Amino acid sequence: MPWWYLSRVTLYTLFLLFLQSYWVSLFPQPVLHIDLLLPLMFGAAVEWPPLLSLTWASAWGFVMDTLSGKFWGLHVGSYVVAVSMVNLTAERLELYNPLYQMLFVAACALGQSLALGLFLTFEAPGHVEIPSIATSLIIRSMLMAFLTPLITYPVWNIRGRKP
Repeated sequence: MPWWYLSRVTLYTLFLLFLQSYWVSLFPQPVLHIDLLLPLMFGAAVEWPPLLSLTWASAWGFVMDTLSGKFWGLHVGSYVVAVSMVNLTAERLELYNPLYQMLFVAACALGQSLALGLFLTFEAPGHVEIPSIATSLIIRSMLMAFLTPLITYPVWNIRGRKP
């Protein structure tokens, strides 16, 4: 993998991390607090060798967990699971198809949301309304799915390959 490609993807990842930290986190509704790096991990896993994409997912998951400050391991776990699922299904699915991308990331986001929902159920003080948390996390997953083609396209376009 050329160093210039990896440096550009790193800059793109830092840009998404900046958006995640300073823009998305300011939204007043928790349902809009989407994870922009999960679709990016999908794009890297499709394009890169398994070991490099797993290393990339682990490193950026660690950064996201450090920045979030709560529920240590959510991002590392969800990114590594997403990359592993891509590597396991890459031969069976056409992962450059935007519909498959959206469905795949929606499934990963639902898994991430399930883990987050369980955490919020036990962590939240007082009475928690499970249906409202579940609805918010499902909507969050759908938003992430719809943004997936927009987030993954630059990873492939930087290299000069268009899916």
